[in-house]
Amino acid sequence: MELDVERHERIMAPLQLVWEEMDSLEQILAKSPQISQYDIVPGGQRARGTTKLAWGPLKWTVDIEAEVTELVPLQRLGFAIEGPSLEVRYEGLVEISPIGEGETRLDYRGHLDVQHRMAGRMRGLFNEIAEDQAHSLVHRVKVKAEQRRLAQERLLK
Repeated sequence: MELDVERHERIMAPLQLVWEEMDSLEQILAKSPQISQYDIVPGGQRARGTTKLAWGPLKWTVDIEAEVTELVPLQRLGFAIEGPSLEVRYEGLVEISPIGEGETRLDYRGHLDVQHRMAGRMRGLFNEIAEDQAHSLVHRVKVKAEQRRLAQERLLK
């Protein structure tokens, strides 16, 4: 089973401030709502952790592995999160580009691939996870970058 999600957002903050909110695996994982705990491996390109999933009365704690798959500073960051026990792989790509002097466009694409034999029956759960990941990451980057822009403007007054 495969699912794709996309989000596009105009952020009222300069490119540099937006980039600083999404420039590392640690930033991405900190803005990922399902990931409850993680440890970054030295070097910063990989991490291990856990996620807690719930579907009706069923609850799982799943070990995850995450890695940076692509990094072009001030342009894009790709990442993957795997849950081997559920045969799940999520790939995300966040791209940013300047719109104007103080505005940035953020494009997010996510792809979820689930090979688990129960995937079809759990489509609702996995769809919710993919949608929540996309929404939360984009929203948190936007809010943090815009808050930092406002704080900087106040300091300059």
